[in-house]
Amino acid sequence: MNSTSYYAGYVDWAAKNNIISGVGNGKFEPDRKISREEMAAMLYRFASFMDSSLSKTTNSQVNYKDASDLSKWAVDAAAYCEQTGVITGREGGTFAPKETATRAEVTAILERFIENTVK
Repeated sequence: MNSTSYYAGYVDWAAKNNIISGVGNGKFEPDRKISREEMAAMLYRFASFMDSSLSKTTNSQVNYKDASDLSKWAVDAAAYCEQTGVITGREGGTFAPKETATRAEVTAILERFIENTVK
C-alpha cells in the first residue's frame, strides 16, 4: 500500500486497533474486493473495539447452511453478525462467506450494525 494514499492513515488506524489485519505477509491490497466473511470480521472487530456488549454476548454457533464454508478466523464474526441481526444471510439460509457483498447488502448491513451496535 502506498503510504501517501488518501486512505493510508485510515488503514493504519484500523490496523493499529485490530479492526483489519490485511491479507497476510504484511500486505493490505486496498483495491481488492472483500468477501462477506471479511466484512463480518471487520464489523465484529469494530464492535469489540467500541466495547460493545453485543460482541460479548454471542457464542460461536453459526446456523447458516454453508457454515462449514466459513474460514476458521471468521466463525466468531459470522456468529456475532447472525445473532445480532447485522447480517441476515442470503436466500436459502446461506451466508456465502467467500462471495462479495452487493452495494445494497452493505447498505442494509451498515444500517443494522449502527442500530444494533453503535446506538
